[in-house]
Amino acid sequence: MTINDQIRTAFSNVGRRKLRSALASLGVVVGTVTIVLMVSLASGVRRQINRQFESIGLDRLTVYSNGSRRGEANPFGFSPKRRNVTIQDVSRWKSLPGVTKVIPEINMSASVGLELNWNGTNQPVRMSGDSRPGAFFFQELPKPVAGSLDLPEQGGIILSQGAVRAAGVSSNEFARVIGQKVEAILRTPRGETQSFHLQVVGISQERTPTVQASLNDRIAMKNWWFNSTNIVERDGYDSVIVRAADVSRANDLSMQLRKEGFQVQSMELFVTAANRILTVITTMFTMIGGIALLVATIGIANTMVMAIYERTREIGILKAMGASRGEVRQMFMLEAGFIGMIGGVFGLLIGWVLGIGLNQMIEILSRLREQPMHGKFFLVTPWLALGVIAFATFIGLMAGLLPAQRAASLDPLQALRHE
Repeated sequence: MTINDQIRTAFSNVGRRKLRSALASLGVVVGTVTIVLMVSLASGVRRQINRQFESIGLDRLTVYSNGSRRGEANPFGFSPKRRNVTIQDVSRWKSLPGVTKVIPEINMSASVGLELNWNGTNQPVRMSGDSRPGAFFFQELPKPVAGSLDLPEQGGIILSQGAVRAAGVSSNEFARVIGQKVEAILRTPRGETQSFHLQVVGISQERTPTVQASLNDRIAMKNWWFNSTNIVERDGYDSVIVRAADVSRANDLSMQLRKEGFQVQSMELFVTAANRILTVITTMFTMIGGIALLVATIGIANTMVMAIYERTREIGILKAMGASRGEVRQMFMLEAGFIGMIGGVFGLLIGWVLGIGLNQMIEILSRLREQPMHGKFFLVTPWLALGVIAFATFIGLMAGLLPAQRAASLDPLQALRHE
């Protein structure tokens, strides 16, 4: 028998008992669907993470002061030497080669009493952290609903949708808000107040009542709240965002700033850590699907054993016509391999369709919750498609190995006498 004859015979034998072959393939289908969904989810999440970090910028560093602030509890009874991020540090970093932008940040504590007096209303609001991207990790980077999200150094404010709507302004009137003057009021628990008159430069997507003020205005607010003449000189900036010319320069800057005693967060480190975690998760998901496929080998092996019992006389005829043990073995292994491959193909198609549906569901739910997310979280790559089909075929071949060996070892004379 030629290899073409073996392939043709094995494929036709799969179709002789269609129901039994379909049931044997069903276990492979279930295992393949499991692998496709789980590994495609890991691949999709990996791509979303990388895309999110790339949009933030892998050339971005966030530098923090090292040590504890004044007034903070220290359970160890000693105060480590603090390295503040000072105005001089920021000026020096701006002049470093390969640095494209340096953005100092001052954060307002959530305990600070802040009110927004505007459009005939007075509402409590919260000072949104800073220019760093926040919110849900997979959410698209914030875009302005109206105006711009770029604040001037002084005199500007960004209002959230929640704050604007709470003031009685509808969505179709957002454009007229840009350029208006608002009054931000700090109120202490004792009732003392201080007003800051700011100009609206943009409206953010946030649904909660929040505002973002210019850096110098936040410094002035913090100075008044803590009754300080210059809190930056005393405690330094809360954080500084440093943008480098490229990723390589960002890594060099990260090492340099750490040697100077600052805490540095690098996007490159986050990407590396996230990818390592996802690699472990992908391996675990693949092993779970692999176990399901291994269980399917029992069904394929049982099918092949039954096929050998039914076709014992046929095996004897093939051997009497000159078929060798190896050719008989290969024919039955190919039959088992075809069962595994068919299950792998159908499992891949079902998993791919389910992934498309789940992607659509995620996007619809994110829109309903007003946290728009775009992109594929279930991503079937060409390597995944080829891999699961090859693995399912391999599982079928392995399941048919022992039954095929049994068929190859049958005595031709006894096989011909079999009823």
